[in-house]
Amino acid sequence: MTQTIRRPSVPIDPDTARTVQAARTAGTPEHDALAVLAARGGIRLPSGAGQLSEAAALAALIEVGRQALQEQVLEAEYQAIAAEQDDEDRAVRAALRRRRRSSPEGDR
Repeated sequence: MTQTIRRPSVPIDPDTARTVQAARTAGTPEHDALAVLAARGGIRLPSGAGQLSEAAALAALIEVGRQALQEQVLEAEYQAIAAEQDDEDRAVRAALRRRRRSSPEGDR
């Protein structure tokens, strides 16, 4: 089965356009930061060229953003699970305390 790649039109404001242009150009802080984030996320950037294509830079930025979004979603899910376990744990401990108080062994 072949994978379909969509190429949607995305409006880009002037600040974003400047950032993308800077990220495309080797030696800029934006390019260096994108390279670090890409490497950290296992994203392969084309090498050897002094400048990334606009498509390559945008694809890398989107993938870095997607990964950051997924990490945030997972973190929120883990926090929700931890909060549920804490509530559950408190309820179990309270039930055990009540049982100990009402049991004949708890009167010793």
